[in-house]
Amino acid sequence: MLGRARPPVQLELAACLDDAREAIDLAVRVELGELADADAKPLAVAVACAADGVDAGVVLEVRPPDSPRRYRYALDWRAQPADARPRLIGLAVAEAVDASRIELTAVPEPSVVPGRGIAAGPARAASDWSLAVAGGRRVFSGQAGVAALGVALMPIRRLSPHLAVAADVTAETATALTAEGAIGVQSVSSAPRIALRAGDRLYGELGAGARVGVVRMRGEALPGSHVTGSSLVRPWLGPAADVAVGLVLTPRVSLRADLELGVVATGATAHDLGAPAAAFAGRWASLGLGAVLEL
Repeated sequence: MLGRARPPVQLELAACLDDAREAIDLAVRVELGELADADAKPLAVAVACAADGVDAGVVLEVRPPDSPRRYRYALDWRAQPADARPRLIGLAVAEAVDASRIELTAVPEPSVVPGRGIAAGPARAASDWSLAVAGGRRVFSGQAGVAALGVALMPIRRLSPHLAVAADVTAETATALTAEGAIGVQSVSSAPRIALRAGDRLYGELGAGARVGVVRMRGEALPGSHVTGSSLVRPWLGPAADVAVGLVLTPRVSLRADLELGVVATGATAHDLGAPAAAFAGRWASLGLGAVLEL
């Protein structure tokens, strides 16, 4: 800290930072210290949100008194938790003030995007799209309910920091053993959903939608059996709710666990000698584990 050698600072915060204004003011005072040269003219420091919004970072502009020079510094905090942002701004203001006094520029001066404030230099723009890849297990509660293993691809589109839409494509398979042989089960389904998200590096989601799919069940008789196998193809569907927990590892990669609960409105059942042997019926629960890649 430069003590009394540092001039007073006049901090100007953009409206997009109003929710954290008090915490930012405190963080800046802590980093700059209470001591300043009372006779010196104040150094103006303006803090604006990046062109992609407050979740992408901020841009600082330092304006020394009685000088036409301007010094701009971009701060990208996509990988940082929200509660750390005021402290990051405090540190950035202190470093920007000190650097501007010896005429160092941290980044090339960014351009101004009309209507969106100061652009954050050449940093990579955050995409609204991500892709989840997961493996999981689905269990149906009805009589002779199937327990299937599968894989899923799920594009996710963020509408806002707390709202997203998604639609997975899931392929699943299972084998049900019977007294006369086995029944092979293959299913392809999709569940469009809308989800609310809370949190930052560690986040949670709550989604709702419906799952719609097609299932094929084919019977295979034991060698030497007097019965023959047959097959059926049926649609299955029902409303579903999803709870997810994720952990961001890097700005582009995170881990995710999903629990989906649903009720079969229309299902399918294969029989063996008149008794249910494999069924997509009743309620279902599925647990998936996978990774999410920001596109």
